[in-house]
Amino acid sequence: MIKAKIVVAFFTLASLCLFSLSLSAQKLYFCKGYSETGEPKGASEDWTFDNKGTEVTLLYNNGKTTFNFSSLFFVIENTATKKTDKVEFKVAQNRNWDAMKYTFKEAGYYSVSVFGNDNKLLAKSLVKIGSTKPKETVKEEVKKEVAKIEELKKEAVSKEVVNVEQEKPIEKQIVTELKVEPQKETKEVKEVLYYDDLKVIFCEQVKEGKIVNEKTNYKMSDLGAYVEIVLQSPKTLNTGSITVDIWKKETEGNSYSEHVDEQELKLERKSKQINFHRSFFKPGEYKFSFFNDNAVWMTTGYVTVTQ
Repeated sequence: MIKAKIVVAFFTLASLCLFSLSLSAQKLYFCKGYSETGEPKGASEDWTFDNKGTEVTLLYNNGKTTFNFSSLFFVIENTATKKTDKVEFKVAQNRNWDAMKYTFKEAGYYSVSVFGNDNKLLAKSLVKIGSTKPKETVKEEVKKEVAKIEELKKEAVSKEVVNVEQEKPIEKQIVTELKVEPQKETKEVKEVLYYDDLKVIFCEQVKEGKIVNEKTNYKMSDLGAYVEIVLQSPKTLNTGSITVDIWKKETEGNSYSEHVDEQELKLERKSKQINFHRSFFKPGEYKFSFFNDNAVWMTTGYVTVTQ
């Protein structure tokens, strides 16, 4: 009887939508409109480009959980040009969905990520706007994006698990202190607070397990600037991989809006420390954001490189 129920649930789930996620899943839709209950109308991942701009409704559904935050943050990135737009959207309270209109001004593939105000990745999807280059000339980055999303679809169907792809975090000031009454702590808040004592250390090297010359300011030589980065925790890091997103501050202003690179670190879940190196060839102020294998923000570190 149990096996029969699982089979029925599997095929029911697969028939609901292309992504085949469960009804409780967090989901991002690209649509023309929506009903009073938040059902998308005219949803599609392939839109015709209008020379004046293509207006698309971005509808986010938070599954069975009502919003416990005041804003959603959308990060819209053209996967070919890497141009990124970041939009904060105030959501309605006491419901689990909301939607906003967004105008795509150029044709191309766009990666759209949705974050809550605790900087946690909630949902991510890929949308095509207008005609693009033939498949054989599409940039490798686009192919990788599509392959990753297809893999997530298959995994979601086979396991009936809400599994949202991890990618670049939104560039906003991350709240480093979360004051929440113990009885009101959500699972997400507890996950973030787990890494409350995690330290980011920038140094010249790690020799025989010891940190050598810790500092946050480095001067470039003719070969650039070599920096060793160390993550230290008093308890196990409790993740099989860490995603490191590196951003550079604008020449003018205080925004870290230039995405430099993304790096994935593999480690044992019981590890309490991990280190890796980074070589810099351009002066500037850099920001390192760290996320675990569930897309939960762990900590952030800052380093300055001068010429």
